[in-house]
This record gives sequence, structure tokens and C-alpha cells, in this order.
Amino acid sequence: MTSRAAEKNLRYRASGLAAFIVLAALGFAVPRQTSTAYGLASPEPQRRAQGAQSGASRVANRRPRRIDYRKFSHSSVKHREQACDSCHKFPSSNWKLARKVDAAFPDITERPAHASCLNCHRQQFFARERPAPAICSVCHTNSTPRNTARHPFPNPPEAFNLTARARNFVSDFQIFFPHDKHIEIVSGAKPAHESEAGGQLLKASFGRISTTQQKDAQKQEEQKPNESSCAVCHQTYQPQGESEEEYATKSPPDLGEAFWLKKGTFKTTPNHASCFTCHSQESGVLPAPNDCAACHRLAPVLLRPRSDFDPKFAATMGVNDPLILQKWRRRTSGTFRHEWMSHAELSCNACHNVTVMNTLDDETKKVPILSCGVCHVTPTTADGGALNVALDERKAKPDFQCTKCHLTLGKEPTPKSHVDAVERVKPPGGS
Repeated sequence: MTSRAAEKNLRYRASGLAAFIVLAALGFAVPRQTSTAYGLASPEPQRRAQGAQSGASRVANRRPRRIDYRKFSHSSVKHREQACDSCHKFPSSNWKLARKVDAAFPDITERPAHASCLNCHRQQFFARERPAPAICSVCHTNSTPRNTARHPFPNPPEAFNLTARARNFVSDFQIFFPHDKHIEIVSGAKPAHESEAGGQLLKASFGRISTTQQKDAQKQEEQKPNESSCAVCHQTYQPQGESEEEYATKSPPDLGEAFWLKKGTFKTTPNHASCFTCHSQESGVLPAPNDCAACHRLAPVLLRPRSDFDPKFAATMGVNDPLILQKWRRRTSGTFRHEWMSHAELSCNACHNVTVMNTLDDETKKVPILSCGVCHVTPTTADGGALNVALDERKAKPDFQCTKCHLTLGKEPTPKSHVDAVERVKPPGGS
């Protein structure tokens, strides 16, 4: 009896355990089935929804883009709001050392002091960054307590252009200069292509151009350069003169007729040394030398003037002169040379019309093709006009590259202005 009772009791326990396992399994399964049956979200979709929500939160709470304080720009919103003298103190403490003793004058010749930057950038100055706060590299070559050397300042340009940093330097500013108020002689005379009333054909000017050039050249020799003369501010840069070497850098022996940059191609541009001759604290002529914004205007951020410049080509020629590179980047004719005999004999106003020139607008500074056309466009191609020849070549071969005046722009489609210039001088019924 005792063994039977024990066996019976064991069966009851086994049955109870089995029932418990079944009920436990149903307890886990029923809620999942019930939630689905009644349209409630199952745990899997809930996790997806939570994940999507957290992603949206990350987008909404995304931190603003981190500013790279190693790069300084006058065009940033906060900097644009500042007056020039809030950072640049006139004159700089080193102005007497920036130029030779006999040529020194009060000027801004150094980067702002720490106090100017600390007004707004105290947090960046004391940032825990190694080896030094990033903002220090804006001015300093190697930011350490023992090395306080600074990057060269763009003014005076005579010293700055001797540094490697000047080669790729692009200023945040454009220079505003009213030519019509400074160059009375040039502003009073119009270019040759505008001298024919009623827009008569250029061929009328073509026959008289040699006489006009001689008179202009003679007039320039007779007149002594003064404040209203172009030559006061613009001289031929690195002229060949009497030298037998005509190229700006050593040319290859097998150059032939290929292009290589020549000396005397560019003209200089005035700087503070010229401007402050009249606009000084002593003279009282406005704008005063400490009124930076009167001449220095922020350039549009997306300003990229079309030019006939190819940096790879310049590197191949070994051209690394900062002034040449700066000038060339804004040129639309890479082959034009001011010192070439026929060009040098012309007066400046034969090509440049300063009455419409706006130094803030590159389009107004370009020499119109009609000015070139006085010499380089003829009634027929047989007469030798360079533009006539180029256009005929382009008609015969669409991929012909115009290399007489251009290096990179010569690959582009022929501008309408060039075609019109040739059409204007064609003889009646000519083709």
C-alpha cells in the first residue's frame, strides 16, 4: 500500500507540472496573438517605430556645423558687422620697420593684436586643443610659447610679394577706385572705336590709325607725367628693355612658335605708397588713410572672374612671381604684351575707356574687342587681320583653338562680339 500511494502521488505531481508548463506557454503566446488580432502594434513594429523616432530626434537635435577656426574670412557674418578699426589699429606699431627708413609712413603693416581677437574669441583662445588652439594658426606660423613668428601681412606688398605665401594669395577685398576723378586726361578722351559718330564702320578708322597713333605717341612724349597721367600709377612690370632675353622665365630651346610668357606683359597697380601721397593725415584730402572701407570693399564670395589663366601652364613655365600670378588670374587675353612695340606706341585711352571703368566690376575693365579691331580686324582676310584669320580657321575646323590672343579661352565657342567686329568692317557685298 505504501508503494502504491507513493506511485500515485508521483503521477499527480507529474500531471501538475505538465499542466503548469502548458499554461506558462499559453501565457507567452496568447498576448502576442491577442495584440495582433485587435490591431495593436506588436513588439517588433514598436521597436522599429521607436528607432525611427530616435533618428528624427537626432536630426532635430543635430549640432550646428563645427567652425574651422584655422581659416579666417572677412566675409563671415560676424566679421562683416565689425568696423575695420575694431581690429586694425592705425598705424601699426611696426610701421617704421615695415619699409626702409626714408620710405616709411604711417600705415597698417601688421596683423591685429591678441586683444582684438579676444573680444569675441575668448573661448577659442583658451580651448583645450593640442599642440595649440586651432585659432592661433590664423596668424602664427608655429603656435608655441617660444615661437611667436607670424605669417607675412599683405601690406606693404613689396615685402609680401617676396614670400611664398603671396603666390596663392587671394584677397577678401576688391579695391574701389574712381578713375574718372583721378585721370583727367584719359577720362576726357574716348577710345578710337568710339570716335566715329553714329557707329560708322571701323574701316573709316582703319585708314587713319597710323596717323592717330603717331600723334598720340608724340603727345605723350611732350606731356610731362603728372597726377592725371596713367603712368603715375601704372608702369610696365619687368620690362625687357634693352635685354636680349625676352621671356619671363627660361624658355625651352625647341619652343618654336609656341607660347611662353614674355617680359613686359603686365602693368603694375598702385598701393598705399602711391595713394597716401595725396591722401595723408597732413594733407587732409579725403578719404583719410585710416578709412580702410573707403577703398577696400568685400568681394562677393562666389566671385570667380573668367580668365585666360592655366595654373598648370604657369607651373610648367616656372612662373612663380606673385604679382604676375595675381594679374594673370584676371586676364582674358594671356598673350597680350604691353611692351610689344606697336602696343607701347599706343596711348592708354586707345584701348581703355576709364569713363566707364568700375574697378569692382571686371566686365567694365575688359578691353572691348572693337578696340583690338582697329588694328587686328580688316575688311578682308587677305588684308591680314588676325581676327579675320582666326574666324576663317574656326569655320573650316570647328575645333580650331584661337591661340593668337588666348590660351584657355580660345577653346570656347566664338563670342558674338568677335563675329560682329569682323562684320562691321566688311566691304559692301563682301563675304
